[in-house]
Amino acid sequence: MAVRVIVAGAGGVRGLDWVREIKSADGFHLSACVDTDEDALSKAAAAHSLSPAECFLSLDDALQAVPCDAVIIATPADLHTKACETALESGHACLVEKPFTTNLSDAVRLVHLAEDKRAPLLVAQNYRYMRAFRTARRLIQEGALGRVGLVTCQYYKVPHAMAASLSKLKHSVLWGMGVHHLDALRYVLGEKVSAALAESFTLPWGELPEGASLRVMLQMEGGARAFYSASYESSGHEFFERGQEFYARFTGERATLHLFHRWLVLCERKRLPRFIRRGRRVMSEEQVLLSQLWNAINDSHYEPEVSGRDNLQTMAVVEACLRSAAEGRWINTQELLDEAEKGAACLSHRH
Repeated sequence: MAVRVIVAGAGGVRGLDWVREIKSADGFHLSACVDTDEDALSKAAAAHSLSPAECFLSLDDALQAVPCDAVIIATPADLHTKACETALESGHACLVEKPFTTNLSDAVRLVHLAEDKRAPLLVAQNYRYMRAFRTARRLIQEGALGRVGLVTCQYYKVPHAMAASLSKLKHSVLWGMGVHHLDALRYVLGEKVSAALAESFTLPWGELPEGASLRVMLQMEGGARAFYSASYESSGHEFFERGQEFYARFTGERATLHLFHRWLVLCERKRLPRFIRRGRRVMSEEQVLLSQLWNAINDSHYEPEVSGRDNLQTMAVVEACLRSAAEGRWINTQELLDEAEKGAACLSHRH
């Protein structure tokens, strides 16, 4: 039987993406679309030929009115927690867009709620499934680089009109793009981040909200060091790759891997550099996530790669960056996670 899905935040860009993916995916059925913005909901309904009976202004109303197995949450980031609670409290599986939440304690609390309700909870960190990142991960796992000791990752985008939901968040580039890349680095290296030192700022000529630029140093559990920088305030590449630049360098004891957008170049010791093929796309990143959602719903023993429990490691890195930027010191990510787990346990005990 097809998994019946409600998409919350269906009128936004990512919500519309998910509606399209659900309607084209085998094994899934779109039960309803939800958006608190009536105009956005009407546009979504027109774009996807939805009937009034499939459109709702609140998730609670939708859950009461239509059959549902899972909720995909594509609302603004600051509304993720409430929507997740609503879905999980009623025992429904949940796939929430990145960032999982806007603070670590809420993320931990939602993971505990999902585990109590035995409801699958997944976070849509789809960048880790881009072919370039998956290829980099494969090469590292196969030992092509030897031990990786140093990683440099850079992202730049020209000034642009941000979505209102993102522009109102302090540290916009961290929430909008950094969370993707930090999760992807963790996935590619296959290691936890043990500590972070971060600075969030705006360039002198910048007109974007505070925190449109970011630089981070990461200490990986296996000893590697990673340097990450990102900015929404770059210039001079408006006509290249939709105004974006991305570069990552993985330095190992045997070889260095360069990743520039979709191109990978492996530089092995005493050998000429060579291009590495990413392989063909078998399915989209969103379809990979949907397959994990389907498996989690239909197999109680299946553990998704993008489970809420796994994403706590990414949220701990983000929280460490926020605290480090505020306090100007290294922050131990695993200590943050331990604190949040203890807080959630105490709260659960009181209830």
